[in-house]
Amino acid sequence: MVIFDCDGVLVDTETLHAKVLSACLASIDVCLSYDEVLVMFRGKSIATCQELVASLLIAHEPYKRWPQPKLDSFASDFWGRVHRETLQAFNDGVQPVAGVCELLQQLQLKKVPYCVASNGRHEKMQLSLTQAGLISFFPRSVRFSATEVERGKPEPDLFLLAARTLGYSINHCLVVEDSPSGAEAARRAGMPVLGYCPAGTTEDLAKQMRQQGAVIIRHMSEVLSKV
Repeated sequence: MVIFDCDGVLVDTETLHAKVLSACLASIDVCLSYDEVLVMFRGKSIATCQELVASLLIAHEPYKRWPQPKLDSFASDFWGRVHRETLQAFNDGVQPVAGVCELLQQLQLKKVPYCVASNGRHEKMQLSLTQAGLISFFPRSVRFSATEVERGKPEPDLFLLAARTLGYSINHCLVVEDSPSGAEAARRAGMPVLGYCPAGTTEDLAKQMRQQGAVIIRHMSEVLSKV
C-alpha cells in the first residue's frame, strides 16, 4: 500500500499555505520569509505549529511579558485564523502536484492500494483534494487525519492507524512525503519512505529528508518503480 501525504505531495498547496502564514505572522509583527516559514512549519502537526507560534511571540513586544497560558491561547486562536484564511485561499483553486493524476491512474490499473494520511483536518483535505480534481481517487474510507490520533507527525501514530485500518502490515506500506517530520514519522512507523523534492527544493530540505531515511525522488512518476 502507498500512503501519501496530502499538502505538497498530492496537492500543490505548500506555496499557498506558506504565503498565508507568512502574511498572518507579519500582521502580529513576527516577520519570517516564505522560505523560513517552509523550513519551520512544513509538515508539522497543528499542535506543534501552535507551540512554534508561541515560542516566536516570546521574542517580541508585548508578547514577551505575557504569561504562558495567555501565549498558548493566543497561538491557538492565531492558528485558527491561519486555517480559515488558508481555506479561503483554497477556494480560489489549487492544482494537483505534477504527475500525480497519472500516477494514481497507474496505481489503480496495477491494483496497488493507496490512501492519504495528513496532519491537516478532514475539512481541509476534502476541500484541497476537491479543488485539485483528485477527490474521486480518495473516498472518505482512505483519508486519514492527525485529528484521529493522539499525536500527529513526526510521531508514527497516523501511519500506523492507516495501515491498521486498511489491513496492511508495515512491511507492505510505502510512504510518500515532502517534509522531514513526515519522513521521520514513516521511519518511526517502520515504513520505507520516498522524499518528494521537486526542482526548486532547497538542498537543506533534501538533506534533512535523507537524514530521516528517505529516498529522494524528483517527480511522481518515480513512485511506480518503487512499489
